Amino acid sequence: MPYLLSQHSREKERLTYGLAPPSGIQMEAARPTADPLTGFANLKEFYRLGEPVVRECLSEGISCAVAIVDIDHFRRLNAVHCEETVAQVVKTTAARLGSACRGSRHFLARLGDEEFGMLLVGLDVAAATEFCEKLRLDIAGIRIVSGDVDFSMTVSIGLAEVCGPETFDNYLNAAEQFLFMAKSHGRNRVFSDYTIALQAAG
Repeated sequence: MPYLLSQHSREKERLTYGLAPPSGIQMEAARPTADPLTGFANLKEFYRLGEPVVRECLSEGISCAVAIVDIDHFRRLNAVHCEETVAQVVKTTAARLGSACRGSRHFLARLGDEEFGMLLVGLDVAAATEFCEKLRLDIAGIRIVSGDVDFSMTVSIGLAEVCGPETFDNYLNAAEQFLFMAKSHGRNRVFSDYTIALQAAG
């Protein structure tokens, strides 16, 4: 399923399960091309700006990869914690992503409630996997403290190498398939072609 259709299905599921719609907190500093909560590019802008970057990387022989970072157990977070705490989880994740990508050509976006996109420029699949693994470990060490609430959080990451003239949506879809693998294998892990090859090699 193309990634955009997948996101549409998730939006319908979000409404079906009664997850909270965008609130006042999520509307702060709203801009048409930016996610209002994190300030990152939104999904539409990720497509608009990401596609030409991928074309440039392919034409100039620059390594590149697309990753989707998903906050684990997000539906449960919404069910158990208040709106402000959930917003804190999202903002904290965004801050760690932004810190990890600062000073690089990497491009970040918030794709949905619990999902972030990363376009990793100048990294081959091995280096991109290592980058994502360090990020995963960093986020796993976070403690969320809100009032009398104190808990840890984790993310799962799917990573797809850019290696040919596919559409940007196809690369996002590939990253999403690796994300599904990461979640089906217990969450809090990174999956890519590289990790699968390492597992196969024993």
